[in-house]
Amino acid sequence: MMKLYEKTFSTGEFAKLVEVNKDTLLYYDKIDLFKPAGTFENGYRYYTYSQVDQFSAIQSLRAVDLPIKELKHYFSSPNVEDLQRLAMQQNEKVAKEIQKLQHIQQFLERTVALTKELEQVVLSEVTIQALPAEPVVYSSERIDWTKPMEELYELFTPFHKTLGVKSTAAYGVVYPKEEYWKSNNFMEPESEAESYLFCHTDAPSVVMKPAGDYAIIYHKGPFEEIQRTYNILFSHLKKKGFELDGDIHEEYLLHSIVTKEEENYITKISVKVKQ
Repeated sequence: MMKLYEKTFSTGEFAKLVEVNKDTLLYYDKIDLFKPAGTFENGYRYYTYSQVDQFSAIQSLRAVDLPIKELKHYFSSPNVEDLQRLAMQQNEKVAKEIQKLQHIQQFLERTVALTKELEQVVLSEVTIQALPAEPVVYSSERIDWTKPMEELYELFTPFHKTLGVKSTAAYGVVYPKEEYWKSNNFMEPESEAESYLFCHTDAPSVVMKPAGDYAIIYHKGPFEEIQRTYNILFSHLKKKGFELDGDIHEEYLLHSIVTKEEENYITKISVKVKQ
């Protein structure tokens, strides 16, 4: 029986209060998941404030795809023990979903940043920029450049899986500076040069790429032609009296995501320098 003077809501009013479509309430009533508080003498259903918490709980659990059958089973005889078990199970599920969404968000944020960077790219021109420290993860396995290019591309997939990264928006190859700088001379590395994969992401194995002045140049075209861009970079650094002060990072900027032609690929080369 309705309590004396307790405020009541029609189906439409309650739907507006809990921010759902009126049809949702009618459907829940039909399947005996969430019933009105009662019915007036004229046959109209009514709801009360005391039902808001239960309805919110149902909606939260429905949002994580808890089957209606399980919801009906619980709310047919609610108790503390079952509620705790249900909450713990769904909390673990939600945590995994949040982690997945965070990876997607990281990909989207990185993509926005890179597309803005691509809009301002000046090809084959060396700039010196002061950059902050940033988290980077390096692969433990050295790249074998004697393998076909198709096999080299396949190296990135297990590397990303290890990191839990599903995006290829922020990755590349790092070459230790010793491969390019010997006896105060810039040199082209040998085909078996030591090199590793790297990825911009947060992970347990993350290290901080140091802040400092970085020489940056952008290469447009396939990987096979990138040496000419390195020649421009090294020539500029020698002319201006710079020395390498860190490893060389070769980053692939959204290659296959923004173009189908390798001739239009943009690769960013950056290296920490000092005078």
